[in-house]
Amino acid sequence: MSRERIEKSKCLGIRGGRLFVEDMAASDIVERFGSPLFVMSEAQLRSNYRRYRDALQHGWPDGPVDILPAFKANLSLAARRILSEEGAGADVYSPGELAGVLRTGVDPERVSVNGGGKEREHLRNCVEAGVRITVEDVGEVDLIEEVAAELGKTARIRLRVKPPLPGLWKPTDFARAFIPIDLGFQVYKSGLPLESLAGIGRRALNHPHVELVGLHLHAGRHSASLWYWEGLMRHYAALIADLCEAWGGWRPREIDVGGGMAAPRDPHSRMLERGDFLSSLVGYPLLAALRLLGEKTYHGVLSRLLGALLHEHPTRPIAPSIEDYAATITSTLRRELGARGIGLAGVRLQAEPGRGLYGDAGLHLTRVKVVKKQTEPVPLNWVLTDTTEFFMMCGTLESNRYDVIAVDKIDAPLTLQAEVVGHSCGPDRLAPSQHLPEVQRGDVLALLDTGAYQEASASNFNAIPRPATVLVCGADATIVKKAETVADVFARDVIPERLLKTQPAGELPQLRRAAD
Repeated sequence: MSRERIEKSKCLGIRGGRLFVEDMAASDIVERFGSPLFVMSEAQLRSNYRRYRDALQHGWPDGPVDILPAFKANLSLAARRILSEEGAGADVYSPGELAGVLRTGVDPERVSVNGGGKEREHLRNCVEAGVRITVEDVGEVDLIEEVAAELGKTARIRLRVKPPLPGLWKPTDFARAFIPIDLGFQVYKSGLPLESLAGIGRRALNHPHVELVGLHLHAGRHSASLWYWEGLMRHYAALIADLCEAWGGWRPREIDVGGGMAAPRDPHSRMLERGDFLSSLVGYPLLAALRLLGEKTYHGVLSRLLGALLHEHPTRPIAPSIEDYAATITSTLRRELGARGIGLAGVRLQAEPGRGLYGDAGLHLTRVKVVKKQTEPVPLNWVLTDTTEFFMMCGTLESNRYDVIAVDKIDAPLTLQAEVVGHSCGPDRLAPSQHLPEVQRGDVLALLDTGAYQEASASNFNAIPRPATVLVCGADATIVKKAETVADVFARDVIPERLLKTQPAGELPQLRRAAD
């Protein structure tokens, strides 16, 4: 990985051949707090937020701009408190997320509560808190009216729309198969059916305890390109204009464009770039046929294929900048809405970045446990670490391919090509086919751009306790989420009393018993 790609960020730097997070050497952080470890940079997080706010406001002179970071991307209350200090709103999905963000000093009027199937009690909490409710279900407007009437309050809502996206024909990054973006977007569960929108809006406008203040669109990270965002905003603007006409000249006071902007180094779906040749309709029959030529020939060809196919591919270019995304979003919306006669004076623009805001503010540090090499029957190398893909499950599901750095050997020659793997009993391929220096037990590796969705999706597969999270601010570092213990892993378990009538050998005294 080039120095330029490291030093493009605000939080990472190289000093004396060592990787630094702000003013702390990465290996010193591990020495102090142990490994594995999630690390967040306060400076990077604040910088990312301010760039989104300033860039979108520059392109949207018509009204105020709100940045509503997706809380699901990073559930650290300390990170969320930083954003609340900065004036950020929040995109939340569940009752738990709502309770979490309200603890951090966020302005409730800048909170968007998304998600389908909201229960009455959840809606009641939303109305009482005064947050924006983003409607996703056909009957939800009527239920909100009932709840708001019971409370004697007005519920402010937006409708989550799902426009058709003809013309967005390139493959979506969310699928291994070549599925176009327009189909991938429609398959996703969220958003109101197109045919129901006009009727839902009319009902909302007639309800005395509901105020329809705006519209909401979130399509997600189907592509990192500006082409995708230009097309998305063009179709969004067309639907906004159609709904304004259907609702008798109604005008939105808030337009939410959702999230899906890429982090600069963008690990999302980079694993898919290599292709799955060995398991494809071409690769598998070829390998099956080669077996007829004998084991030696088969393994010889397989070795060559592995050398070619598993070789690290050229690094993906840096994704568009925050400023480029903002310019494309705002210019397209303003142009398309203006052409349809939709006035924008005073209209509030909102965006809900998740990975684009948090992604490069975080990294994952792990120590090498074992380096294993083989030459027969095919040459392969593995670097086994003390972490696991189960601490970064969202990245596994999205086929993330992280940049990996030996933090104290930045200037060493990259002579080892190896699979960087975790220590669970699963395949645990954290970063296949990495070019590394000759690492050994105890060396610290950094997996970059893990600030979004990774720690939030961690699990306890193999009963492995989840790691701590550390917040770095200059030369200071603080644990903001404690590491689990094995006792924590089993803390929710209850053994029924009937199973404890006979005490098996070696029973632990701290086992919880079921309540009578």
